[in-house]
Amino acid sequence: MNKVINQTEFLQNFEKDKNVLLKVAQDQIFNDLARHLVEITIHKYSLYFNPLGLVDDTFQQILDYKFGNVEELEGIYENLCVAYRYKYGDNQLEIIWDGKSHEDKYKEEWKETFDRWSNDLTENPAVIKGILQLTVFNETKKNLTFVRNAIKGLINDYFEIKILKKNGIKRVFVKEKQLKKAS
Repeated sequence: MNKVINQTEFLQNFEKDKNVLLKVAQDQIFNDLARHLVEITIHKYSLYFNPLGLVDDTFQQILDYKFGNVEELEGIYENLCVAYRYKYGDNQLEIIWDGKSHEDKYKEEWKETFDRWSNDLTENPAVIKGILQLTVFNETKKNLTFVRNAIKGLINDYFEIKILKKNGIKRVFVKEKQLKKAS
């Protein structure tokens, strides 16, 4: 009964694992959802920072944006994907009776959740400014690691988790800061 399983055989046994299918589905629709995130961000920018719709140089640059460099959002998108798989990802496939594939069902559910989370996250002015900095105002392809990390930190706070590359996801309990009175 002691059979040694090589890595290829091991991975083939889990091809139909829900989290594997979900990750594939999320990866396939990155460009569409990243573009959608930028569209939501531009809309929220106009609501919060330009409610009168006045067109100055900054707003004109936002309006002229051609959605060319959404790859800057890959790390942020990946964090949202990981948070989704953490919150909703068990490894049991369900029986789908309407004829859709599991991948199509997961894409649809992920799109709905991504849209809801994008709207929630872009209520924060720091997220709006950060996403615009990574996309619209990053014409020279600057290294904006600080901005990316700040947004990832806000995402971690939103979900009350900490996503670590080496150790996985850890649940974080956020305590409200108490002001100490000077005596």
